[in-house]
Amino acid sequence: MDKEFIKMLQKLAKVTKLPIFDMINSGARSSFWNTKVGGVSNSSHKIPKCQAADIKAPTRAIRNKIVVAAKLVGFKRIGVGRTFVHLDNDSSKKQYVAWGYPSGTKPPINPFV
Repeated sequence: MDKEFIKMLQKLAKVTKLPIFDMINSGARSSFWNTKVGGVSNSSHKIPKCQAADIKAPTRAIRNKIVVAAKLVGFKRIGVGRTFVHLDNDSSKKQYVAWGYPSGTKPPINPFV
């Protein structure tokens, strides 16, 4: 995975005091696996880019804590699902954005507004 991305996740763990690395339910993906799990064709999860992770967030409180802290440590792309938070630092994509799932829906929390 991208070294800068890992450093950002380490900062996130420190700020949130959550075991972020134990909470990752999707990180680097092969093209095959990305297709199998329904990832978009230009996914930031895909090898060799590997600049994305989905973090388990089983409650609204945990989800909100992760989202607020993610912005604080420098993440500029945040997807918010009901049970996870997607974080990436893919500079080739639109920055300072948050989205919900299914893709295109309004996120339940948006730290950029």
